[in-house]
Amino acid sequence: MKKILLIISVFLFLATGCSLNEQRKSSLDTDTAITNAKDAAAFANYLNVYIRNYSSGSYLYYPEIATDFFNPCVNYGNRIGTQYRWDWSAGTSFNAYWSPAYYAINHACFLIEKIGELDISGYSADDVASINRSLGLAYFAKAYFGLKLLNYYCKPYNAANLNEFGIILVDKHNPTGDISTYPGRSTLQESYQWVVDNLTQAEHYLASVPGAVASTQITIDAVHAFQARLALEMQEWDVAISKSTALISGGKYPLCTNQAEMTALWTNDSGKECIVQMYADLAASSLPNTNDPGYFGYTNSTGKYTPDWIINDWVAKSLYEVSDLRWTTWFKTGVTVDYGIQKATVTLMNKFPGNMALQTSTTQSSHLQKVKLFRIAEQYLIAAEAYAMLGADVPACTYLDQLLTKRNPLHTSITLSGDELKEFIKDERARELIGEGFRWNDLKRWGKGMQRKGNPQAINVIDVGGANGPALNLTIAPDDYRWAGPIPASEISANPQIRNQQNPGY
Repeated sequence: MKKILLIISVFLFLATGCSLNEQRKSSLDTDTAITNAKDAAAFANYLNVYIRNYSSGSYLYYPEIATDFFNPCVNYGNRIGTQYRWDWSAGTSFNAYWSPAYYAINHACFLIEKIGELDISGYSADDVASINRSLGLAYFAKAYFGLKLLNYYCKPYNAANLNEFGIILVDKHNPTGDISTYPGRSTLQESYQWVVDNLTQAEHYLASVPGAVASTQITIDAVHAFQARLALEMQEWDVAISKSTALISGGKYPLCTNQAEMTALWTNDSGKECIVQMYADLAASSLPNTNDPGYFGYTNSTGKYTPDWIINDWVAKSLYEVSDLRWTTWFKTGVTVDYGIQKATVTLMNKFPGNMALQTSTTQSSHLQKVKLFRIAEQYLIAAEAYAMLGADVPACTYLDQLLTKRNPLHTSITLSGDELKEFIKDERARELIGEGFRWNDLKRWGKGMQRKGNPQAINVIDVGGANGPALNLTIAPDDYRWAGPIPASEISANPQIRNQQNPGY
């Protein structure tokens, strides 16, 4: 793997050693920022905040809106319209993914370097353990943000694309204006290996940090959950099976078994099923972003529903069985949406109803939820897909049955095989993970392309004006250049090494 000195254009280091709940202060002397284990732990806590912020809000709903799940309503005001129509450019839409990810990676690199300068020979066992946790989180963050960048800016991982452009690999904190030191993009294969290597380091340093249901910190189980997700993407089926089934078989993370438990998880953030549910607290002003860009649209003061986005007809009518707990928990049927002249009775998604303990209002929900970074349900789906890809249909069906028995009290055993089983698994990922930011990359890695199949639930309340009309039936081919987003124009301009490395089509 290529070893690279850090460079990211326009990087401003503004952080200080303090608790997770404190606001950052002014810039500090980097030479004295981390002098002991306590400093390192406080500094590492910022990485939790970066991960939480990058795993909520628009980072979840942008890639969902771009797919086949939702249609825009008449009052949506072109909010997220760029993503819905796939008309993003290097000047705007994708900038939000690039800079925050590299900021976090830089932060992690700085932390690793400064810990490396400490003389820990006289540290207590507790302090050494704390140092290891900080290092583990730093390496995990590098891998986490690296994979996000690969998902947004690169072609899918497969044999045909290994020598295509990957990402800029950052292993050293080196904020400098010397553009001659800025690196270019590595290959896709090198970039994925870089993610693997950083996760391996995280696994080493977090080996003694046990997993726990609803952990607010990155644990060894979180590393293994991420390794399973990564292996599935890299088509390393045996690794995906090994990592996912180990988490399942331990029984540490039980699935919800009834409506009350599902509601508690998705309304009150009970944490059940969560390998990691990230810290959030209203009193500490430490909150994630809202995950609902207008899916529900209920206004308490008027008693009206005016959502920006309504689930497509195929989601509302054919994706779920009516006995499925996900259907009865995450969706509200028979809702009258009211935009004045235009009214209709539809089904709305309310997967993120909002934990009222995270907001000051006691009436109007802002749809804030604790970030569920890894859930055990995803691991069942990973195991099933990996087995199916190996042609091992029986164990694939077994893991699906284990999940669906908990999701649907009327579920009967699955006896599918071959391509039919694989398609069922793809639909099951849609059912389980809707709204959580997976859909766009799933379609990309499957090479399915994207087609907004079916019709809107009620065409009279859907915005069909301008480019939105054709977008209602938008079809994106599997090889469309837009599956790899544009490197921000500001980065292309600032870094001479990547001026000829923009993704095709932009």
